[in-house]
Amino acid sequence: MHSRFTLKPVAVALLAAAVISGPVLADDTIKEETTIQPGHTITPQDEARISAVAVKVLRHIADARGKLQGDSPEADKAKSELEQAEKLLDIIQAALPTTKVKDRIWVAKKHLEYEDTQEVLPDLVPIYAGLDELVSYVPTAKAKGHLDEAKQALEKGDKPKAQAQLAATDDSLLYVEADLPLSSTRHLVAEAKADLAKGNTNAADQALASAEDNVLFVSLSFQSPLTGAKAALWRAWQDYELGAKDYAKADLNEAVNYLERAAKSDDTVMRKAAEDLVAAVRDLHQLIETGDKSLSTKIESSWRRLEALSERSAEMVSTGWQRFRAEDTGKKDLIEAKLQLTYARIDHEYDKDDAAAKVDLAEAKGYLDAAASQSDPDIKTKVEAVTGLVQGLEKGVGSYRNDDAAAFHQAETQLAGLIRQL
Repeated sequence: MHSRFTLKPVAVALLAAAVISGPVLADDTIKEETTIQPGHTITPQDEARISAVAVKVLRHIADARGKLQGDSPEADKAKSELEQAEKLLDIIQAALPTTKVKDRIWVAKKHLEYEDTQEVLPDLVPIYAGLDELVSYVPTAKAKGHLDEAKQALEKGDKPKAQAQLAATDDSLLYVEADLPLSSTRHLVAEAKADLAKGNTNAADQALASAEDNVLFVSLSFQSPLTGAKAALWRAWQDYELGAKDYAKADLNEAVNYLERAAKSDDTVMRKAAEDLVAAVRDLHQLIETGDKSLSTKIESSWRRLEALSERSAEMVSTGWQRFRAEDTGKKDLIEAKLQLTYARIDHEYDKDDAAAKVDLAEAKGYLDAAASQSDPDIKTKVEAVTGLVQGLEKGVGSYRNDDAAAFHQAETQLAGLIRQL
C-alpha cells in the first residue's frame, strides 16, 4: 500500500523546523525561558502558536498607539510597548525556515571581510546543506546558482564577486508569506521610535497604523487561500512524481477549492488570476488519467504562478511602508509589473507559449512606464533600466536564446530590489 509522501509543502506554515514555546503565549511579556527548538516537526498547534505571537505583536503596537492619543501623549510608555513588539518579531523571524541559512550566509560574508578567500570556502558547506533542507519550503534553484558563483569566485580569490554573489544568495531566499511583511514592519516600528525621539507623535502613530496591516497579514497567512492552494499543489506535484495518482487528484481538488475562494477576492487582478488557475488545475485531472508526460511541468507552472501571486499579496501589504513615507512612489505599478514579468518567464520557460509571454512583457512595460512617471529622478532612472531589460526580452523571446533565463532573472531581481527599496 502506498504510504503518503510527507515532504513538507511550501508555505504550509510560518514555522519551519522550529517551535515557539508556550510561555510566549501565556502572558503579555517576553519570558527568559522562551526558546526556539530546531528540528521540531510542524504541527497545526505550531501554526496556532505563531499566529498567536503575531497577535501579541498587534497588541503591543495597538497599546503603543493608544499611549500616543489625546493631549498628553506618553512617548516613553509607547516606546516600551514597541520594544516588546520588536522582541516578538525577533521570535517570529527566528522561526522562519529561511533564517538559519541566512545567518550562515551572514557569517560567510563577515569572514570574507578579513579572511583569505580559501579560508571562507568551508563556510559554504553548511549553506549548501541548508539549501537542501529548504527545498520543501521555498524554491532554492536561484540561490544555489548564486552560491555556485560565490564558490567559483572564492576559488579564484575574487572577494568582490564572492561578496556580491553571497548577497544575491541571501536575496533569493524569500519566504514571502512572512519575510516581506516582517521586514516592512521592522522599518515602520524603527521609524516610529525615531519619530518618538523627535517628539513627533503624529508621524509615529501613522507609521504604526501601517505596521498593523503587515502584522495582521502574517497572523492570517495560515488561512490564506493562496497559501492553502500552494501547499495542495505542491503535494499533488510530489504525489504524482511518486506514482500516487489518487492522492494527486485529491490534492488537485483541494487546490481548486482554495482557488475558488481566492477567486472571490475584491482585488481584480487576484480574482482574474485565480479564475484562470481554477480552469488550469481542473484540466490537470485528465492528464493524470492519461499519464501525460507534461503533467509535472504543468503542475509546476501553476505552482509558480501561485507563488508569484503570493509574493504580490505580501508586497501589496508592504505598501503600508510606502503610504507612510509618501503619497505615491509608483510602488503599486512596480508590483504589478513584476507579476507580469514573472508570468512572462513562466509562459516562456514552462508553457513554451511565447505569444503569451510577449503579451505579459508588454503589460509589464506599461506598468513600468506608469511607475516611472510617478517616481523621483533616482528611482525613475532605475525603473528605466528595468524597462530596457524588458524591451530586450520582448525582442528576444521566441528565439530561445541561451541567455533568456539570465535576462529574466536580472530583470526580476532588479525590480524586486526596487520594490523593497520603496
